[in-house]
Amino acid sequence: MALRIPPGRAGRTWLLRRLDVAHRGAELLDRKRQVLLAEQARVRAQAEQARRDWLEAASQVDAWTERAGLVDGELRLEQLTRHARARASLELTWRNLMGAQLPRDEAIDIPEPPLLSALGGSSASVLLARAGSEATRAAARYAVAERADAELAAELGRAARRLRALRDRWIPQHEQALAALDVALDEAQREQAIRIRWLTQLSPTTG
Repeated sequence: MALRIPPGRAGRTWLLRRLDVAHRGAELLDRKRQVLLAEQARVRAQAEQARRDWLEAASQVDAWTERAGLVDGELRLEQLTRHARARASLELTWRNLMGAQLPRDEAIDIPEPPLLSALGGSSASVLLARAGSEATRAAARYAVAERADAELAAELGRAARRLRALRDRWIPQHEQALAALDVALDEAQREQAIRIRWLTQLSPTTG
């Protein structure tokens, strides 16, 4: 898109002002990228730890499911699960970091399992219920960390695109226009000086 530059030296002032704003904008975007990259590194380390915790918790669920199935039988386990009526819940808060909306788990509420031993369940089924609660907590923490990573990646992508647009197109376009205008202004000044000199030479000598 062609620039609509004001004529004469007003155009030079206009271009210089826009270039100053663009350079400051590029510096701010670069600073923003650095902050977001540092936060992304922290969140990804957190997500990796959460993933390991979740995988470990899930393996415990698998192990205790197998043991409880052997001790109580699948039919008995299915009957016991019907007594767990309450649902787990996750309460989130959100914070803004340089435009990225990041979630944070404030409370992970896992209802206490029913008293399985009183319902005829074995100790294996009790331990299975506990393992399920831990796996649910780990899965929630992992999901929150993954969402935060996705939000940071999206905002980093937007910042990178804006920074490239400034550095690769917007700033060079205005710098080229400024250089061309400086050449035109210098040429006009030389032509004006020549005309003044020519008119001076043509004027009659007084005395």
